[in-house]
Order: sequence, then structure tokens, then C-alpha cells
Amino acid sequence: MSVRSPAVAGLFYDADPATLEKTVRQCLSPEPKSTLSENEWSAVLLPHAGHVYSGPIAGAAIARLSWPSTVLLIGPNHRGTGARVALSPASAWRTPLGDVPAANDLRDELLSASDAIQEDSRAHAEEHSLEVIVPFLQVVAPRARALFLSIAEPDLPLCLSVGRAVAKAVAGAASRGERVALVVSSDLNHYLPREANRKKDDRAVDALLRGDPEELFDRVLVEERISMCGVLPATAALEALRRLPPTVPELVAHGDSGDASGETGRVVGYASIIWKNENQAKEGS
Repeated sequence: MSVRSPAVAGLFYDADPATLEKTVRQCLSPEPKSTLSENEWSAVLLPHAGHVYSGPIAGAAIARLSWPSTVLLIGPNHRGTGARVALSPASAWRTPLGDVPAANDLRDELLSASDAIQEDSRAHAEEHSLEVIVPFLQVVAPRARALFLSIAEPDLPLCLSVGRAVAKAVAGAASRGERVALVVSSDLNHYLPREANRKKDDRAVDALLRGDPEELFDRVLVEERISMCGVLPATAALEALRRLPPTVPELVAHGDSGDASGETGRVVGYASIIWKNENQAKEGS
């Protein structure tokens, strides 16, 4: 299997390793007042715009988390190329900071859990939604292994089936004593004036926090036409989470592209959400 080369280095984030690491660390600061151990959380939703725009929103959540050795990232397929549910077959993903090796045991479990999931490099070759998160992972969890999954088709039964497969694979890993962190990549509403955009964002975030995958899918794609580009992976993730040990969501940060650019007439919304394990959340309350 081949290494997946970076497609958007120098575009969505800096191609110089030293500058990239500095930028990521700036996005991770200031140091949070409280952090979660790898046993205290299960999933996190992160935005995927250029680091200058959404990096601080992503960093606010990432900085609060201690990471396990295995990470499964699920994102949208913006171009729609390749398989409708595509698992990267690469042996590693490369950024200017180095290579993140594949979690091959989890790969085998995912492929056996669902016929809908296919290994396909085409879907990932030019896609940015997962790549922009990788440098953060390399800084905070340099020994982690990862898998990269994308969903292209707006089909609710398909998303739910992927969620069930993810839950089965994550539970299988847990039975071996291996914790898997789930990372969902999504921006929120696109290209409305800030006030109108925020209203759409709030409706999407409300559905995410409510935790019902069917409600999220219907609200975003059918009822309110919210241009949340990662609604498909988020739907799958919510289905996975409701089949795994109970979690409690926390909205960590919410903003938009105007925070960086100063242009508020046409913004893209971003949020980061952590799903904390319910038993741990009760003990800490």
C-alpha cells in the first residue's frame, strides 16, 4: 500500500514544517483549565477550513483531549469522486510534519463490518476535510495510528449503516483493550451574512447536541437546507455513538470565518463539540 501525499499543504495550511507546527501550537493555546483523559471521551467534531480560519475552533477542543493510540477520522467527500463510502487504503498519511501510520487491525474490522465501506484512494486524493486535521493529531498524539473514511452520498440508510459498522469496529477494539477516538470533520453553514448564518449554525448544533442522527439528517438536508458539508459523517457518528457506551455532548467553541478575515457579509460557520463518556461526566460533576 502507498503513502497518501498531502494535497492541500501550502493552501489550507503552511507547507513549511516549522511554521506549520508553530501555527498548530498557537491554535492549541491558551492551555485549557481542564482536560479529559483518553478514557473520558469518545468523539469530537472539528471544522476543516484553512488553519487561519477554523484552526482556533478546532484547537479549543483538541487541546482539552488526551488521545488514545488509535484514531478514526470520518469526513465528507466534497468532490464526490470514488466510492460513496471510501476507506483510504494508504499505509500512512503524510503532511509536512511526517507520516501517520494506518491502524490496520481496525481497517480489517471496518471492512468486515459493512459491505458499503470500500477501500478507495480516489475519494481521498484531493480531499481536504481530513487532511487539515492531521497536523493537529501529529502534534498532540505523535504516536497515534489512524484510519480515514469519507462519505459522499446523501443517503440516510447508508449513513446509518456506516454508523453501525463504526460502532461494531470500535466495540471490537475495546474488547481487545484498545480505545478508538472518533473524529468527525465538518464545517457548518456556508456563505450567508453572519447573523443569518449563525441562525442556521445554531439549528445544526442543536441537532448535533440532541444526538439523533435521523433528526440531524432531516433538519440539515430536508427541512431547513443548512449547508453543513459534514452532515453525512456526523449522521454516521451519531448513529455509532448511540450504539456505544452513553456519552454527553459539550459545545466547546463556535465561530465563523469573519473572526479571522473581518468580513462578516459572507461567512462560513465552525464549531467544535466533544462527546464525553457519561459515567466519567457524572463522576466529575
